[in-house]
Amino acid sequence: MKTPLLALALALVCTASTARGQGAAVIIKQRAKEAAGRPVTPLPTPGAAQPATGAPAPQTAAAPNVSKILADLAIIKSRPQATQEQKDKLALDLGAVALGANKPSAESMQALANALGDAIAGKKITAADQATLARDLATALNAAVGSPQLAAAIQGVKDALTLASVNEAAIQSVASALTGLTTKAK
Repeated sequence: MKTPLLALALALVCTASTARGQGAAVIIKQRAKEAAGRPVTPLPTPGAAQPATGAPAPQTAAAPNVSKILADLAIIKSRPQATQEQKDKLALDLGAVALGANKPSAESMQALANALGDAIAGKKITAADQATLARDLATALNAAVGSPQLAAAIQGVKDALTLASVNEAAIQSVASALTGLTTKAK
């Protein structure tokens, strides 16, 4: 009685393992067919120079200043109210991010820093949202008036402030300050 049961169990195990092996073979064949349809791109060699892209990225020159804006935002958000000294430093760092000949005036930068400082003081902003806010501010300061980049950057600033639970009036104040300095400067 035990022998037929053992033989049956052995037959089931062998059948299952064969079916499993066939399934793996089918998957391997399918992936090989998919890979055959894709073009092969060679991996870059470590010593090879990368080809230059068409337009240089303006953010590389502003990258150190964006880190200063991040530091300013971190200090301001950690306190219940932004001091005038913190707002002045933020205005200076925002002004340093603006590239090109048509930089916004110091007064319009100060208005933006005041609105932004008042909006984010004491708010809980995640590091990712803070980085997005700084990047969008830099983009807005360097975008052409009426461009899709400017509209997207201002919307990004609004979204980051909304995520930080900033009230609508403060968000509109920051957006107005951003729009005002770009229309005066460019």
